[in-house]
Amino acid sequence: MTASDSGAPQQNPLQAPATTGAPTRTAAFFDLDKTVIAKSSTLAFSKPFFDQGLISRRTVLKSSYAQFLFLLSGADHDQMDRMRTHLTNMCTGWDVEQVKAIVAETLDEIVTPLVFAEAAELIADHKLCGRDVVVVSASGEEIVAPIARALGATHAMATRMVVEDGKYTGEVAFYCFGEGKVQAIRELAAREGIRSNTATPIPIRSPTCPCWRSWATRPR
Repeated sequence: MTASDSGAPQQNPLQAPATTGAPTRTAAFFDLDKTVIAKSSTLAFSKPFFDQGLISRRTVLKSSYAQFLFLLSGADHDQMDRMRTHLTNMCTGWDVEQVKAIVAETLDEIVTPLVFAEAAELIADHKLCGRDVVVVSASGEEIVAPIARALGATHAMATRMVVEDGKYTGEVAFYCFGEGKVQAIRELAAREGIRSNTATPIPIRSPTCPCWRSWATRPR
């Protein structure tokens, strides 16, 4: 994601752009991991997954190490690919409903302490201004969607795994990272009738707001 042209006038991140004619509606896009919460949302659930017998102690240690690297230096494309392989291998054969139940039962205990106060306040501010709030993550939708709902977000975009007979096959139907994430944002905008009024058709990162802002117009 790139910032807007440096020659363009600066805009308050919580102020909708000036428009003429039809009423406008705006949307704020938040990356979940290390922006809204302090770590990888998937790896954060390693302990309850272990407690319910989904992963071994060795896998917990691997996940802890992966989390340490993620927190230490972030994740480039190669690191994300390795993490993707680790996570898909880990969840192959898991029962989807069991995963949903574990996340629902432990969501408050696991996620609430990880939420950055500033991010929570920004989400609340955007909603008060009448904007849609979209949470985006490369983690699985069974984890991201409940977190997004708990945060009060309007939409969630996340990785989708292939499911057969109620279990994960280990294959990825959609990977919400890189170009896949950009495409998902564009598809959401098209589906919701959002048309960008910025110079770029995708959200831009604001240097003063830890979210992606996609100022957009949509007739009410």
